[in-house]
Amino acid sequence: MNDDLDAWLAAKPLAAPPGFAARLTALAQATPQAQQRSRAFRPWQWASLGAGACFGALRLCEFVFVAFVAAGAH
Repeated sequence: MNDDLDAWLAAKPLAAPPGFAARLTALAQATPQAQQRSRAFRPWQWASLGAGACFGALRLCEFVFVAFVAAGAH
């Protein structure tokens, strides 16, 4: 089995055709590039980020409160 794979890989059936890199580079330069969108956050994204942060802070405070109550009850 290993000999079959070695023979198949040595035959290079997947070699790139001649001039492939040059054609691909020329095609990449000729293709118009799409403009990137702004990476700035929109107001609804800030609102959802703030809501998630508030929810996480609430859960953290709840955990600390329950830990103190449990420690005090002991």
